[in-house]
This record gives sequence, C-alpha cells and structure tokens, in this order.
Amino acid sequence: MSDSSVTPQPLLEVRGLACSFGAVRAVEDATFTVIPGTITGLIGPNGAGKSTVIDLITGRTPTQRGSIRFAGNDITGRRSHEIARLGMIRTFQQANVFSRLTVLENLLVGSRPWPGEGVGMALGPRRRWSEQELNLQDRAWGLLDRFGLRRLANEYAGALSGGQKRLVEMMRALMAEPKMLLLDEPMAGVNPSLANSIADRLEELLEEGMTMLMIEHDLHLVERLCDPVVVMAHGAVLAEGSMAELQENVEVVDAYLGA
Repeated sequence: MSDSSVTPQPLLEVRGLACSFGAVRAVEDATFTVIPGTITGLIGPNGAGKSTVIDLITGRTPTQRGSIRFAGNDITGRRSHEIARLGMIRTFQQANVFSRLTVLENLLVGSRPWPGEGVGMALGPRRRWSEQELNLQDRAWGLLDRFGLRRLANEYAGALSGGQKRLVEMMRALMAEPKMLLLDEPMAGVNPSLANSIADRLEELLEEGMTMLMIEHDLHLVERLCDPVVVMAHGAVLAEGSMAELQENVEVVDAYLGA
C-alpha cells in the first residue's frame, strides 16, 4: 500500500543558483523546489531577483553557478527552445504577443510542431494534415471559450487591451500542453475584475493537475492561489512556506510583508 503522506518528487529543483551583472549580484545561492500539482508563489520586493530567477530557469539568461533540474532532466545551461520542448513554458512581465497575427493565429503558433512537419507525414495523405489542423483549432477554440475571448478570435492581438494580451499569452502557452507554467506577474496592470477571472482560470488548471511557478505582487491573490510561497530578498531565498507561516516570520515581515 502506498503512503499518501510521502512528498512527491519535485518537478523543478533549483540548487545554488547565482548570477551577476557586472558588480551587481542579481541572484545569489537561490535554492527551492516546485512540487507537481502546486502553484508555487515567488514573491519579494522589487529588485529581489525574482524575474532573473525565471530567466535563469528558462535559459533566457546564462547560469553562472548552480544547477537546475526539470522533470528528471538537468537543464542547466540549455537553450530556451530546448527547455520549452521538455514542457516548461513561460509568460513574461510585459505581455508578449504577435501583434500582427489574430488572437486565433497567436494560439495556433503556440501549439507543438504538427506531424506534417515530419518527412513521413509530408509524404502521406493530405487528409491527415487537415485532421491535425482541425484538432489544433478545436483546442484553440476551447481555450478561447474558457477564457471568454471567442468574440475576439479574429481581432489582431496588437489591438487588444493589456489584460487581454495577458490572456492571449497564457492561452498560447497552454496550446503547447506544458508540464509546467512559469508566470511572471500575470496580474500586473490588469483591472481587479479581470485579475479575479485569471485567478479562477488558474485554480481550474491547478485542479486539473497543472504545475505552476508564479511571480505576483498582489499578496491577497498569492494567499488565495499559492502554497507554498518562496520569498526572495537581495537575490537570495529568504524563506519558504504557506502565507500563514510567512506572516509569522519576523525576518520576512521586516524584509517584505511589513511594507
């Protein structure tokens, strides 16, 4: 009989991560894990190194020291596209969409490579291509319904509001069917109503087993969505635990929560 109290193996393991820009130490000895089926929060004051950690994990910035393991693979030093192929997909602090593509086209761009790109498929019946295309479109339309943007499917993404662009970026990430989502301030610049709607979608994804690492400044949303929460300050991990536990940590309160 299996022991349900045993902690699952981490999906992501960050050990001793460090990075400097000139004389500035952006990240110093950052160590934490992300357990499957959780939304792990990453919080801290501005300049704490949170976004740099995400950049290091996803290969956008070279790691100078430390190690990163994802889904059993050592991804330290790998390129961003290689990490994405393993199932780790991120969003950005500034919503990153293809402005001259429609919303629907943005989603289709995010899907995994079609079988038609392989030699065997290319030489096979064209009927199989259309089946694959229809399956991708069905998935895209399903996401548009889920996020309430079906009416904007044929609008150019560049014409959307900031909050709508964030939704498009998130849906495009989900089109890749990731093992893990890294969300860099998904609620930034979003009105409270839309922020609550995004939080609802994240809770649904969590219930379906999605694993997420999320940077967020709205502590009410962090308390609602995230457990555990990792606190960073001055480039280092200061503490880790539930929000209730962190609110009792004097060091954390002095560095961040007290403000």
